[in-house]
This record gives sequence, C-alpha cells and structure tokens, in this order.
Amino acid sequence: MAHILICDDDPTIQKLVSEFLKRDGHQVTQAKDGIDALVILKKEKPDLLVLDVMMPEINGYDVCHNIKFDAHLKDLPIIILTSRDQELDPRLGALMGIDYMHKSCSPKDLVAKIKSILAAKQAKV
Repeated sequence: MAHILICDDDPTIQKLVSEFLKRDGHQVTQAKDGIDALVILKKEKPDLLVLDVMMPEINGYDVCHNIKFDAHLKDLPIIILTSRDQELDPRLGALMGIDYMHKSCSPKDLVAKIKSILAAKQAKV
C-alpha cells in the first residue's frame, strides 16, 4: 500500500481520484491547492504526488519546481493530471522529470500508471 497525495482545486476530481486509489489499496491524502500541498509535504513524504496544473495562487508547475529543488523531496514521483490540452505540457513534464496524464484518461489507466511508477521506484531501492 502506497501513500499518495492528490492535489487538485476541484473537490470532485479529488474525491473521484481518491476513491479509485483507496479501492486499489492506497492511503490517500488530499490537498486543496498548491500551497496546501507544499504545507503537507513539509510534514510528510508520500510515495507519489498526483498534481493538477491550473490552480489558484501556486500552479502545478511551481509546486513541481519547489519539490525538485528540495533535497528531501526531489525524488518524489509526480503525475501531472490536468485538463489542459496544450502540446507543450507533456514536453514540459518530461523536461521536469514528471509524468503527464489528461483528466479525460480512464481511472484504470491512471491506476496502471501509478502502479508502474511505484514499481519502478521500488526497483530502485
């Protein structure tokens, strides 16, 4: 069972993703925005972060930037889960070392991506 932090300013998305991940046996913590996520990350280190891009005050890319320059968090796997449909987004994600998925993906695909990332992380240990 992995601990996964979900950061999205849309409560419906938070709830849906949380439910699918809990059904898959994961422990889930929710953050309502980027600031909330960074506060949570100062207290605990989850196994993976599922992060929206478009949020008030601090967007997902700024959260990623903060994480990648924090020695304690820099290896935290991140999946950007966004409704943005810009061609540049997946390339930005790849440059930052993060995975990218569109919110229109099926829950099954998201869970499969999470399992793949967690398995790769475990293999490194």
